[in-house]
Amino acid sequence: MPKEPQDMTLEELSLDLRKRADSLDHLTARGEMDRRLLIATMDATEAQKAAARAATNNATYMLWSVIVAAMAAVASAISAIATGYSVWPKK
Repeated sequence: MPKEPQDMTLEELSLDLRKRADSLDHLTARGEMDRRLLIATMDATEAQKAAARAATNNATYMLWSVIVAAMAAVASAISAIATGYSVWPKK
């Protein structure tokens, strides 16, 4: 009893693809290969979408960290100016 196309290995499908181009086995194997290619493409697309979401989140966190670092630098500069002013000799 022959296997269903979705249960066949790639090697078994490739053997059926070597048969005559107009044979039922060849056409069935070609259809199954196309189906598997479509599923792999859809999976890859989902993975790319997930990677894009992760990259967007990472960029957002980086932006906020730069903003916080800039605020810390401004606070540090203000503190340094205030300290310098307080220790500067007055006449």
